Amino acid sequence: MMTHFLTIFVGSFLLTGFVRRIALWRHALAMPHFKHGPLLPVPRGGGYALFLAMLGVFLMLYHYRLIDLAATRALCFSGLILVIGNLIHDLFPLSVKVRLGIQVLSAIAVLTWYSRDLVVLFWQDYLYFSGFWLPVIVFGIMAFVNIFNFMDGVDGFAGSQAFIMMFASSVLLAFNDESQWSLPLILMCAPVLGFLAWNWPPAKIFMGDAGSSFLGVFIATLGLLLATDTSVNLWCWLIMMGWFIVDSGWSLTVRIMHGNDWHRSHRMHAYQILARRWENHFYVTLTLWLVNWLWLFPLAYVAMNNERWGIPLIIIAYTPLCIMCWILKAGESVNNDPGEPV
Repeated sequence: MMTHFLTIFVGSFLLTGFVRRIALWRHALAMPHFKHGPLLPVPRGGGYALFLAMLGVFLMLYHYRLIDLAATRALCFSGLILVIGNLIHDLFPLSVKVRLGIQVLSAIAVLTWYSRDLVVLFWQDYLYFSGFWLPVIVFGIMAFVNIFNFMDGVDGFAGSQAFIMMFASSVLLAFNDESQWSLPLILMCAPVLGFLAWNWPPAKIFMGDAGSSFLGVFIATLGLLLATDTSVNLWCWLIMMGWFIVDSGWSLTVRIMHGNDWHRSHRMHAYQILARRWENHFYVTLTLWLVNWLWLFPLAYVAMNNERWGIPLIIIAYTPLCIMCWILKAGESVNNDPGEPV
């Protein structure tokens, strides 16, 4: 396994470096939102390298029968649809409605090849997510896509969250002596680490919308697969996504309540406010790691072994994060940050 992991890591690292050279050659550059050193343009488009590396891992896992055909198709095609859509958007800007339509197609692709029955224990009752619930799942997948888009504003932030989600899940499975998904999860970490080597603060390349959108649908799909195949239930996944869900959801709600355009990007998420106050991306990303491992991961472990207490555990997990957003006044507009068109 170590040989495969190192090979994938090196391949992802080299591929990201190659994409970076292409971005520099084509002057595909973006200006960092916050000053954390010399304010110089940074190449963008690293998400395409990340997707290609992950695509290779999916196919390799299927080749070695570590994941089934349905999971492979769901992971590959859902991401491919979004990446192609974002590539078109980079070349010929698309309207918000068209981009949302592409996200719907990606979510439908997940359900088309999901080929599993999702059952969630809610208190003492079982919820079967089929029929009426399918549009809810589609909305949830789209929400994850947009959450990762919203939260990709600090160096290494979105990539770190994706890595933590996968590695933490493999640790949870190890606690329960479950090996079915442990190895695939570890190997899936390698491309993300290869990309993070370039994206770690201060970033030498940004992932762009293609990368963040892909990570969103990938994490959502992976959560559905784990919830049906392993003891890492849906509550565990929602708890581990705590910072991303609370920060993006709180900011969006506040902006709607204040009459701001919800579909316009902004720089008033809690993590962005911290980046400006600290004038350092590394400390913000480090805080994400600490919150995930010291607060959310233990609660996810409890949720794995006590699924019926999922809702109370989510409330416990989210409450300090909501307080953080309230203290930082996340989502509240300021004169010099009215928002930018998506």
